[in-house]
Amino acid sequence: MGEQSVFVTVCALLLVVLVLSVVLTLRGSQGAKYFLWTWALLLLLGIPFMSAGLTISGQAAAVMMAFFAYSLALAKVHRNVQLEVSHEETRRVLAESNRRIDEERRTISRRLHDDINPNLLLCKSELRRLESVVSKDSDAARTLASIHELIGDSYTKLREIIKNTRIEVIDSIGFTAAIESLISHYTNFFDKPTISLEHDLPKRPRIDEEIAISTYKIIREAIYNAIKHSNARQVSVRLKMDTRRNRLQVDVSDDGAGIRPRGGNGEEMAAGIGLIDMRERAHAIGANLSIQPAFPSNAKRPGTRVSFSVSLLSS
Repeated sequence: MGEQSVFVTVCALLLVVLVLSVVLTLRGSQGAKYFLWTWALLLLLGIPFMSAGLTISGQAAAVMMAFFAYSLALAKVHRNVQLEVSHEETRRVLAESNRRIDEERRTISRRLHDDINPNLLLCKSELRRLESVVSKDSDAARTLASIHELIGDSYTKLREIIKNTRIEVIDSIGFTAAIESLISHYTNFFDKPTISLEHDLPKRPRIDEEIAISTYKIIREAIYNAIKHSNARQVSVRLKMDTRRNRLQVDVSDDGAGIRPRGGNGEEMAAGIGLIDMRERAHAIGANLSIQPAFPSNAKRPGTRVSFSVSLLSS
């Protein structure tokens, strides 16, 4: 009688689960549908084993163990799916945020170039007209020369800001020239490190706009990190085009202090905002960004190597 009670209880519990699964499946739940069909398959496969010399209570216990084991496995799968969905949503938010930031930078650059720059040039022109008027007054002439110098300095700095802000540089001079200009800018602006560029790109390679912008910004961020954080003495940028596969291989390496491992295990690199931005930009264009020590055997200056491969045209 006891064995029959156990068996009836187990059957009642499984019946409740079955009914709930059916109801949720009819309401369009994919998880319930997956659960229902997989559980039915498990029961079907388990019938020959449960009927082979097991008592009623043994069969009930086997069914319950299989049920709970399956429930745990399903919960784990569901949690992993939810986690991946959450990560994908985060990637979409970051991608949209990057898109809006890029658009805002375009607007700022355009306003600076079209509105502020002409006014500064006009001020310089008006000051030149005043030179002849105040030439006899030495104090006024010195003041005028000082103002003229300040405006010229502001104009130069403004052009540097526009150059760093605008993305249209890729459209105007091409991707290859934009990278060369970027290297030249950092080389002239900073005393160290020495920055070298090697590439086999044509003057205007056929490359999707989003891929060109993201690649340009990843390279720029990698160089900036080497200068600001790694105290590197040399930075090497290599771009190699695989025309057969229509892919671009990007490699930026330095001989700096490297990136500190997170948690002290030496396996996972600490990710600042810049590194997160680089990873997400790479992910958005279908590339897998690799950030590793450039010289693993050098404990004092392991350096950093940022590399990825990306298709020249979006799919």
